[in-house]
Amino acid sequence: MKFGITQSQRNALIKIYIVVKSIKYLIAFICLLSVQVMKAQKGIVDNTNIDQAMRTRMDIQPDEMPSQSISQKPIEDVSEMSLEAKPVSSVQSTMHIANSRNQVVLLIGDSMVDGLGARFNDYAVKNGFEFHSVVWYGSTTRNWANTQDLQYQIEKFRPTYVIISLGTNDLGYYDFTRRSEAIQTILDCVGNIPYVWVGPLSWRKIKNRNIVNVIRERTGAERFFDSSSIVAARIDGIHPTRQGAAHWVAKIVEWMGEPELNANPIEMDKPDFTTTFRHDEKHGMSYHGRR
Repeated sequence: MKFGITQSQRNALIKIYIVVKSIKYLIAFICLLSVQVMKAQKGIVDNTNIDQAMRTRMDIQPDEMPSQSISQKPIEDVSEMSLEAKPVSSVQSTMHIANSRNQVVLLIGDSMVDGLGARFNDYAVKNGFEFHSVVWYGSTTRNWANTQDLQYQIEKFRPTYVIISLGTNDLGYYDFTRRSEAIQTILDCVGNIPYVWVGPLSWRKIKNRNIVNVIRERTGAERFFDSSSIVAARIDGIHPTRQGAAHWVAKIVEWMGEPELNANPIEMDKPDFTTTFRHDEKHGMSYHGRR
């Protein structure tokens, strides 16, 4: 007696097999989708895996589901990683605005230091920093470069910030190569100490202001304050009055506090008073400097 199945029975079994297989695949897909939903609730939806699941041949087994990878870390981990990211550039990383309190500021230069020094001393009292000023009347960049005075003052006061006011007595000279070398000698002496070079005010009698460009080329624009456009009342057409100097210093301090403009930004609050002021050292035009 022969046993067998008919063609209709074979077709029925095939249909049942397909249905069972489809149900199995559907269950596997539902499991995968459930995992993705759970991850989505944690804020880490992996769209790539869902897309791959939709395009698969429906033959992924539950034990073949991908495990959580590094790219699937929770949001809080990602935020911690972003906090440790390095700045875009080294320049931006140094754009810290220093507080003037506890600073030691040294101002040196020609007769313009009279007005500047008096007002910067007001800022020192207001902001709590140590301030020293040395004036050498009639001095030029070459005077300071060819003597040991600046080195002496730096060793004496140990400044954390240097303000240089030179160039007024260099106006009108045309030996720019020598002036440029003198400026570089001064900067070499300052070394790594943060500094600002305050350029000379405009002077109607002197049309040749090329020294301003020479100074800027040596210092860089981010360490040079161009005073050419400053309108300040003058005592004699050259030197500012106390009010003129106060306006001048206010503009300098404003510029010094801008990290986009200044390489070594430092902030100071504006004083609403004036103080009694004396230079730490004062030298006349006959002074020849320390050798």
